[in-house]
This record gives sequence, structure tokens and C-alpha cells, in this order.
Amino acid sequence: MNVLNVEISSYANYRSTKPVPVNLVKWLRFSRYAKEVAAIRATENKKERDKLKAGLPAITPSGLFSQREESGLVKHSGLIQIDIDGQDNRHIANFLEVKEQLKKLPEVAYLGLSVSGRGFWGLIPLAFPEKHKEQFEALRVDFAKWGLVLDEKPKNVASLRGYSYDPEAYFNPLAKRYTKVWQPKPEAYLGKNSNTPFGDEAEKVEACLAAIEAGRVDITGSYENWFAIGCALADEFGEGGRGYFHQASQLYPNYSSTKTDKQFTHCLKSRGKGYTIGTFYQLCRDYGITYKERYQKPPRMKQKHYCPAGNATAQTGSPSIVVQKADISPQDEGQALEGITSPQGEELPPAGQEVAQDEKRRALWLKWAKYYIVKGRMGKAAQAQKEALKWSILEGMPAG
Repeated sequence: MNVLNVEISSYANYRSTKPVPVNLVKWLRFSRYAKEVAAIRATENKKERDKLKAGLPAITPSGLFSQREESGLVKHSGLIQIDIDGQDNRHIANFLEVKEQLKKLPEVAYLGLSVSGRGFWGLIPLAFPEKHKEQFEALRVDFAKWGLVLDEKPKNVASLRGYSYDPEAYFNPLAKRYTKVWQPKPEAYLGKNSNTPFGDEAEKVEACLAAIEAGRVDITGSYENWFAIGCALADEFGEGGRGYFHQASQLYPNYSSTKTDKQFTHCLKSRGKGYTIGTFYQLCRDYGITYKERYQKPPRMKQKHYCPAGNATAQTGSPSIVVQKADISPQDEGQALEGITSPQGEELPPAGQEVAQDEKRRALWLKWAKYYIVKGRMGKAAQAQKEALKWSILEGMPAG
């Protein structure tokens, strides 16, 4: 199949907006204005050159149009133009050499001199014409790797191509279709407030979100799901759930930070209308996501007051010392983590022996910190490190 044998729109000159259908192959081989092109190439004054160029006929090589603008596209030709001019590529000493190299690419269907003779342009068939802009961006990245700068204009499907003539033009009617599609990185959500969720429920949600990100799973497949997720997080965390909603939404191909923000604000107004955090967990389960594998209940902190050794009660005016007891359930999961074993629960020693056990408590919390770091739970690791620090620099500890 000849990829160049398609109908496109042509225009009487650069200023004309009235499209007329024309066969692309015939137009490319048309030599009627060869003398005018030669005169333009012989003109050194750019202003004069541009004036002469504007009088030549032109085409929109990417399709048939009802009017000369993007919204006027009737049918895509399946082709996109590339324009490599001297203005953007001043480092190129020999354009003909570059042309010879690009002719070796199987996706190039046409290459010819630009009307000014100071660069060249070409046509590449697209595998996904409906993703015209995204495929152009992918092409721009590829050409940049080869040290070539593509003109930005062909990103617009209605971009114009003025008549040119090149008796040595390259034709490849069996060119392969270019398949790369540029994927934009998700917009970064920077956050709007300091309402950071905390507690067991926040830990569970974070575990689910970590699993979603690790598996690159988009659980917002429909608007209903997306709305339900937002309402569930809003119901549980209020404004503090906004960041979670962005995390849950970022794997959607057309994710928009602005639209996600607007949706969550709407969800905040729907609190108490039947959506709960259980709604979020159920949607996660529908996609095989649970928090159980990643979530570990943190150690519960109990407070115990005690007195210096040998005293039955605290002396009047002396500060009471708070000893924090780590009530930690045994864990197996850490066994496989490069030999790091998760900390085991330990009872505090009897009153009077606390000072001798400070180092033991510090070591226990440091072990927890190391465990959390390996698990990627950096918030918990920081908390454990703070606890370890307490047992290193506690002030006011009574002497034994």
C-alpha cells in the first residue's frame, strides 16, 4: 500500500483558508512552480523571500479539512510532517548528508528540500493518527537523540506546508508506520495544607496506595469508581484525604492535578452520604489490592510511672519519670529481608533496674527503625529513631 497515495487539502496560497482536495503524490511531484522556487532560493533577503513564499500554493499534509484549523479536520491522512530547518539546526554543516542518513529509516516516506533550500522536510506515516500530538512528541525526542531539532509547528494537525520543488526528493511509498507514543509524566501534586492523616486507618490506606503504585494499577477505571474513592477518603480524613486522592488518581492515563483537586472538593461536600473508608477498601479488593500484606500494626505505647529505686512513692516535688513500654507482637515478615529479623516484644525490667536497661531499649528501637527502613515505611522509621534517641539522652533519670 502506497502510504502517500491519499487525499489531503490544498490552498491557493499561504493566506487562503478555502481547502481544495488534492492527491498527495501528484502534489509532491508537481513541478509547475519550479522556477518560482529557484527564484526564492536565489533571494538573500529573508523578508523578500518570505513574501515570495507566501504566494505559492500550500497543503495540510496531515489530512482533509473543512476549514484550515484543527477543529476542521475531516479525515486524517495518516501522515505527519517533519521540518528540519537551518535556523534551528545551525550546527549542521551538510544537510544533504543528514538527508542521506534519514533515508535509511524505514518510517520515512518522503524527504525533500524546503522551499528556501536551507533545510528539508519530510513525511512519516503514523500508527496512531488519533494521537497526532503524542506521536509528534515521540518523534521530537527521537530526532533530538540524533542531534536534530524538529520545528514545533507540525504538532498541530492543521499545520501548513508550502510548495517546494526537489528533483532529488526521496520517495518510499512502503514506509512503515511510526509506532512510538509520548506519555506525559503525571503532574506532581504539591499539596495544599498540613492536614496530614495519622493513625491505623491512615496506615492501611497508605499500604493500599503503595501496592497500587507498585503494581501500576489504575483503580479509577470509571467515573463512578473515581467519585466513590474521593468520597470515601473525604469521609474518613476530610481535607487530609486530598493527597491520598491524588495518589490514587495518578495512574489514570489522563490524570490532571487541577481536575482531581476540583473533584475532591466536590467529594468533601458529599460527606455522610453513604461512602465510607470501607468503600475504598472494597474497590481495592476488586483489583486484588489489600493492605494486609503491607500493613503492620505499630507498637502500642503504654505509659508507666515509677519511682527511684528503694522508694515506695515519688518524693514531693521530684519529677515523675515516664517509661515507655513497647508492646510489640512477634513478626515473621522481616525474616526474609536480608537477614533482618523484626523486633520481638520485650517486657520492661522491674523498677529499680531501668537505668541498666536503657541501652537495651535504645537497641530495640533502632532495630525497629532498621526494619521499617527496609520495608520502605520511612515515617515509622523516623518515629522509631526518635524513640531510640530518647533512651540515649533522657534527662532527669534518677540514679540507682
